[in-house]
Parts: sequence; C-alpha cells; structure tokens
Amino acid sequence: MDCGINKLGIRSQNICLGLLIGMVLIGGSGAVVEAALLDGMMGGFEESMGKRAQAKGEQLVIGDFYPAERPDSHGPIGVMGDHTHNQGEFMFTYKYMRMFMEGNRDGTNNLSKSDVLRDFFVTPTEMTTQSHMFSFMYGLNQTVTLTAMIPYVLKKMDHVTRTGVKFTTRSSGFGDIRLGSLVRLYAFEAPSIGSHRFHFNAAVGLPTGDIKATHATPLGVTRLPYPMQLGSGTVDLFPGLTYAGGLNDVSWGLQAIGTIRLGDNNQGYALGDEYEVSAYGAYRWAEWISNSLRFKWKDWANYEGRDPNISRTNPMGVPLVPTAETNRRGGERLDLLAGINILFPEVMGLENHLGVEIGVPIYQKLDGPQLESDYTFFVGWQIIN
Repeated sequence: MDCGINKLGIRSQNICLGLLIGMVLIGGSGAVVEAALLDGMMGGFEESMGKRAQAKGEQLVIGDFYPAERPDSHGPIGVMGDHTHNQGEFMFTYKYMRMFMEGNRDGTNNLSKSDVLRDFFVTPTEMTTQSHMFSFMYGLNQTVTLTAMIPYVLKKMDHVTRTGVKFTTRSSGFGDIRLGSLVRLYAFEAPSIGSHRFHFNAAVGLPTGDIKATHATPLGVTRLPYPMQLGSGTVDLFPGLTYAGGLNDVSWGLQAIGTIRLGDNNQGYALGDEYEVSAYGAYRWAEWISNSLRFKWKDWANYEGRDPNISRTNPMGVPLVPTAETNRRGGERLDLLAGINILFPEVMGLENHLGVEIGVPIYQKLDGPQLESDYTFFVGWQIIN
C-alpha cells in the first residue's frame, strides 16, 4: 500500500501509523521471549531504586507482573486489556453492557424535539445499545498475553416525525471481532512504594459486524442510519498503553487507547478515529471485595465519506434525520463511573471474579444535533485457571 496516495493527508498518516502498529502486533505476538521488553534496559533506574529500598531494609523486585489473588487485581470491569497473564494462564470473560441515550444536544446545549424538527423531518428521541461480550485471554509466554473479543450487539432507536408519527428501528447481530496482544513492558515493586506495572496494548478489529442493516420506517424498509449499524466495515487498529499500581489496600490505574480506521469500507465511508483515556482508583475493603471510581475521557471524530444507500432527504427534499449525516457524528465526553469487584472462592481450582460498574456523563460536547448519553452500565464474570 502506498501511504502517500489518499484523499486526505490525515487519513494517509493514520493508515501509515496503523500499518506500523499492525507490524508491532504481529511481531510481538509471534516472538518467543520470556521477560518484559524493558527488562535489563533500566539499569540506572533499578540501581537508584534498589539503593533506596535497601536503605529502608527492603528489596526491590523487578518483573513481577501478576499480583496475588485479590478483588482489585483486575481493573474496573468496563476497562479492557487492563492486566496481563502469566505463561499458560487462561481467562474467560462474559460482559454485558447497556448504554442509554435520550434527548439531543448540539455542542453543550440541549435541544428540544421541536428544535431538531425545524431542520429535519425526523428526530431521534432515545436509543438503547446492549452488547454481550465474550472475551478470552491467554498467556503465551511471560511477555505476551493474547486476547480475543466477540461481541453480540442489540440496538433500538425511537423517533418522531414533524407530523407526530412515532416509530422504532432495531438491529442486532455480531459486531466486529477484535484480536490482539498485551505486551509486558516493565514492572517493579517494594513494600514502601507499592507495585507498578506497564504494558502495551495492541489489537486489530475485523469488519465482521453488519453495515447494511435495514428496518421498516414510515418510508418503507430502508437502510438504517450510521448509529444503528453493527460494525465499522473497516479494519481498525487499537494501540494503547496501560499502567497499574497498588499499595496495601489501595490500587490505581491509567490507560490510553486509540482507534485508527484503515481506509474506507465497501459502502464508501469510514467511522471517525477515536481516543479514550481512563484513570481509576480502587480500595479493598476486605479480602474479597473492592470499590472503584473511574474517570473516562473519550473523543471521537466525524465520519468521512458517506453511504449512498442511507437516505438523507425525504421525497419532498427535506433533510431527513441527523443520524444520516456523517458530519454530525463527532464529539467528546467525560464520564464518572463507580464500580465494585468481588473475588469468590475458587471452584475446582478456578478463580472467579464478578465486576459491576455504572457511570454517567459529567460533560459532553457533540457535533449535533446528536443523541446525548445518559448512563452506561457494565456487569461481567471472569474465570481464570
């Protein structure tokens, strides 16, 4: 692929970056190594920290990535790829997610239905998105953890027209499958400074979700607007970096994840690139339970191109609905989420974790009119051998 041939310079830069990350992902997953990537390369830091630890009668430990069994050994259930696994260790996760959106917004201003209907024949009024996520993690060696995620998605959106007609559209099916790896970078710990672990996130999203979903509307059976489709239709790259730390009964973490779309899909458009940053803290109340508080910032761009099969106007030439406009899809949002992690007794040698998290937006700015988020809810069960 010629990275210089593209309609937009920004898009071509993203494709080049995506290819580089893809090579890291493929190369990292295939390497046969038995240590974190930065082990042996931090001599000056280790010598300095080691002397400080010795002065306190402690020992600096390098390279221990997996903490003892405790409820907060994993991050909040809404954070993906938050921890790695030792060689041969396997984890299965089932996670349910529900997001509810009601009311429209443009920028930081709320819009009434009549505000939207002044410019469009139809306005969305609310939307519910649910997903059932099945994910797998396997410790390939002491450096690389392989990951796979398979989502089943259900979407429902309610609308009203200028003439007062109300209708609902629905779509459901498997979304985009994501395959990846978590690559251990560095870890160190001592009793007085706690534990500190860093790893690289690299994943690729495969275009397995439907982008041609249709449903009955007042205009007949039509292709649904962009938010109701089940996938991106493109190969997507998800690079990221994760840090996790802990001291006594307190733990914390920071994660930054990007989404890079590699070109347009076969319907002539591409979802916008995204980035997301999460910062959380947790407190362990007992050996089996902990609570967490998380801030999540997400920024996502407008779409590029458009699907010619998604109607933009009604038969009278009036703009149909905001969700059919690719320049009204971007935005930014800050969520505050509270969670609980519970560690259950082992069953047949298997470790069991239950995680619950719910959050609300405390700030959102949208390229609207666009439905605003009201809340997000996660619940998940994790089983580890």
